[in-house]
Amino acid sequence: MAGISSSGATRSNPALTQAPSVVSRPTWKEHPLVCYIRVLKPRETALLTLIGGCTILVASQGAPPWGRFLLALTTILIGSGGANGLTNYLDRHIDIQMKRTRRRVLPSGLITPPQALAWSLLLVIAALAIALALHPYAFAAGLVGVTAAVVGRKTWVTHFLGSVSSTGPILVGWFAMTPRVDATVVLITVIILVWVPVHVWNLMIAYREDYLQAGVNIFPLDKSVRLTSQISLGLSAFMYAASLALWALGGFGWVYFLVANAVGPLMVYGCYRILRENNAAASFKLFRVSAYPFLGLTFLGLVADVWVRQLIA
Repeated sequence: MAGISSSGATRSNPALTQAPSVVSRPTWKEHPLVCYIRVLKPRETALLTLIGGCTILVASQGAPPWGRFLLALTTILIGSGGANGLTNYLDRHIDIQMKRTRRRVLPSGLITPPQALAWSLLLVIAALAIALALHPYAFAAGLVGVTAAVVGRKTWVTHFLGSVSSTGPILVGWFAMTPRVDATVVLITVIILVWVPVHVWNLMIAYREDYLQAGVNIFPLDKSVRLTSQISLGLSAFMYAASLALWALGGFGWVYFLVANAVGPLMVYGCYRILRENNAAASFKLFRVSAYPFLGLTFLGLVADVWVRQLIA
């Protein structure tokens, strides 16, 4: 990655220094309402809400009570957004040092840290209150998820806790519909636990120098790219195997089987490609593929399979 001067100094242009200042109008991204949405990491929140919503449908065999479905989906949406807002609040001092994140609303000063904290806490409290009304297990899953998201930020435990936190939406969705624990929810949870480090590690590899110059030197930044890629390859293969076990033990049919065999090998090949090419571009591509192309389609495939089997039953 190209470096920049530590001083950031440039030769002054007299014509520019004498020109009158121009006050630019705020863009739509700088509107206060938009900023309150941006602090919740809307892309990440949308993905968590998608997998949580799909889990609700799987747990209810595709036909939930729609009032309860909307309550559970609202809980997952605002709870995930609130937790993401809290992580933005906690990471603001690092975000301002990184080129990738310094345009976020807190480093940019578009909203203040106390405003972000209050807004995020309000959403988390509301989500936990709804989860408690749905089922105590849903409340417990949500509480564990939020706690794991905010503890140990940017330390060696971050990714393990991030895995636990990311299971919150699926467990809240599952327990909102049923208190039972079976092979389906266990294997879905396993997939999420393994998916998070593969997803996050490859983003960190892609922006390695950016993280290091901000003082973040945790795994995988303190290890070689090859070692991280080898571990990611093993985890992706395990994740593919878990997705096939979900098909076999969860009673799913040919729709999910086709989806699992389309996106699973895609992840494995992406990790192999990083080993072969050993560059940031390959890592970033896998990071992108691991989001909606892999995780999103996996969960949509589960729901589609449930609905198709009901139609032909």
